[in-house]
Parts: sequence; C-alpha cells; structure tokens
Amino acid sequence: MIRPPGQDYISSVRIRRRVRELGRSIRRFYKNRPLTVVALLKGSVFFVVDLLRHLEPSTEVEFWTVSSYRGTRSTGRLHGLKSCRGNFRGRDVLLIDDILDSGLTLAHTRSHAKRLGARQVEVCVLLNKKRKRVRTVSARWVGFHITDRFVIGYGLDMDQRYRALPSIRALPEGV
Repeated sequence: MIRPPGQDYISSVRIRRRVRELGRSIRRFYKNRPLTVVALLKGSVFFVVDLLRHLEPSTEVEFWTVSSYRGTRSTGRLHGLKSCRGNFRGRDVLLIDDILDSGLTLAHTRSHAKRLGARQVEVCVLLNKKRKRVRTVSARWVGFHITDRFVIGYGLDMDQRYRALPSIRALPEGV
C-alpha cells in the first residue's frame, strides 16, 4: 500500500469517540421533534453515516452534492446548489458538512434550505478551521477545531483521493 501524504492529525479512535458525543448532543436537542439531516457531499459521507447511527432512526436524510474546491483551493463559487431539492416545510433541518472553512458552502446551503421552507436550520461540522471566513457562519455542533491546514481522510479529499483514510492527516504547507 502506498503511504498517504502528510502527517497524522486526528486518529480514528478520537473521531469515533467524538462522533458518538455529537450524536448524543444532537439527539437531546431534537428530542421529540422530527428532524431532516442534509448531508453535504462528498466530503461528509463517512461523518454523516457514522453520526446517523447515533440519531433517532426516524431521522429523514437528504444528500446534496455541492462543491467549491479544486485541489487544495476554494474556487470561490459554489457548484451544484441548483439541483438540491427537498420538502422542508416547517421542519427542523440539520446541515452536516465535513469542514467549516471559508463559510461559502454552508452560508449558501443554509439559505437554500430556508428557501425550501425549513423552520430552523442548524449546522454540524466535523472540523472547524480557524481562519478568516468569506461568509459568516457558525456551527452549533463541532467535532474538532483545527488550525488553518489542508487536511485529508475520513471523507476529506485532495482531487477526489484519500477520502477512505480512517483518520485525518494534515498536508504540509504548499501542497
């Protein structure tokens, strides 16, 4: 097997433990209220599947494929939002994403969910990157706060590679 780039950053054990904690907190928050989870693909794929195992079985799930990245840089434009659908009239919606970085993706998807009728839209991210945001967005639930580094693994990719790593690795500057 080819060794993946970068260095260990967050172990799979820490991720599993934190996802379980997030699930408990989310479950308490939405107790006795119907919930629709909107998973932002592709990066959140492992996170959302693991998190759903800790939520109510009646939780509805939508998958939206949106992207603003090419390589290790944001293009500054969100692609794919026009094809994102759902009937959220009067429902609580939880957006789940892999990382809160520039804020662009979550700001646009949050607004879109509200336009589709969501009563309330909250955000849950695996990673919250400490950096200046393009759009002001905050997440009610955060798995880990990280420095401004490019990371791969557990769904996060670099040009569609390295998503399947069970842990998260940080790439060196300039990659």
